Amino acid sequence: MNLTQGIISRDEARAISEDYVDFVEGDFDKWESIIGPFNGLRRGQAVVSYIDGKFVLAKVSSINHNDFRAIDGPIVRVSNGEYSWRVDGDHYAYPRSNA
Repeated sequence: MNLTQGIISRDEARAISEDYVDFVEGDFDKWESIIGPFNGLRRGQAVVSYIDGKFVLAKVSSINHNDFRAIDGPIVRVSNGEYSWRVDGDHYAYPRSNA
């Protein structure tokens, strides 16, 4: 995947959520502070996500709570307008309050 749209710097991502950036960088103690907002996401909501070593501004394209794979939370896909990807269980996504 060669993302070109919505890419932001680490500092811009930290301005949205320091805990999310810390979690993505390996501080898994921050999981508790990101899982609550993640579980509250809605379709169409603006988020920051992390994929292929990049922080990306995206929107929630689908949420599925009624799937046998949704054991520890919803199955969530996000899109930046050129690609979409699953975020549940893999870096998750964090809501953007300023979008």
